[in-house]
Amino acid sequence: MEPPIQTGSLLIRMQNCQQQLPAALAKVGEWALAYPFRTAPLKIGELAAAAEVSVASVNRYARFLGYEGFPEFREDLLRAFESTFAPVEKLRVAVQRDTSNAEIMRESLASDAGNIARTMDLLQPEQCEAAIRLIREAGRVVALGLGDSAYLALFLADVLEPYVDNIREAIEFAGTERTIRRLLTVRPGDLVIAITSPRYSRRTIEHLQLCRERGAKAIALTDAPDSPIVPLADVTLLAGADHGVRHSSPTGLMALIVALGTALSRSGPDSVGQAADVAERILPYLHVVPKSNRPTE
Repeated sequence: MEPPIQTGSLLIRMQNCQQQLPAALAKVGEWALAYPFRTAPLKIGELAAAAEVSVASVNRYARFLGYEGFPEFREDLLRAFESTFAPVEKLRVAVQRDTSNAEIMRESLASDAGNIARTMDLLQPEQCEAAIRLIREAGRVVALGLGDSAYLALFLADVLEPYVDNIREAIEFAGTERTIRRLLTVRPGDLVIAITSPRYSRRTIEHLQLCRERGAKAIALTDAPDSPIVPLADVTLLAGADHGVRHSSPTGLMALIVALGTALSRSGPDSVGQAADVAERILPYLHVVPKSNRPTE
């Protein structure tokens, strides 16, 4: 039997396969999906006993998912949860260190400086050109983000708003129902810019799948080529997101969004005129500091 197409995280693949499984294999999947954290460290015999099936059925279940056997499946499952618990372990190490708060802050800033440098290294000219083209050609742009990425989606919508006629955000500050209502209006010709980084949100993947099914194009803003939204995107832009204590840092993605807006600002038909008009209209509301009064380095 051909293994199912891998469309995202391991748990999503397992869920998608569940309805296709023979009865004995379905019992393995049911138990593993009900107790994924307990399943990860189990040996093959222990999982077989827990699911009340044979060892052979557990092996066949792993092969159905596309693995050579149970050991490869177990390794992937352990790796999936390793990223979930990594922030806990990183924090445990940080708490045990004898260092000052200032030093911890310096290390965090140094980490983010590295993320921006990595973001520059990850830029691919053809992907940048394709991203700008998709934004310019879109009938409507939707910025999609959940969790920490919801703030980035709001920031993205704000950065792109001067250069895009129709842009809105789909975030979950107000709940899943509001997001789904907005995404159900997506149609061919629209563009969804989805943002996610570790720990990846399962709903972001599901929402992006819905938009693709409705005919929208997609740009992924994420941290790595194996991010679960990459297979769903027409164009991918990558940013560094490592952090010594937190599960990830948004700094690289934020810098990437600013860079995307900067590139978009110069690609419009009258970008200089628009910028001058905005500057003139907001001038009465600004507190202007004379240059001579500014501190020098």
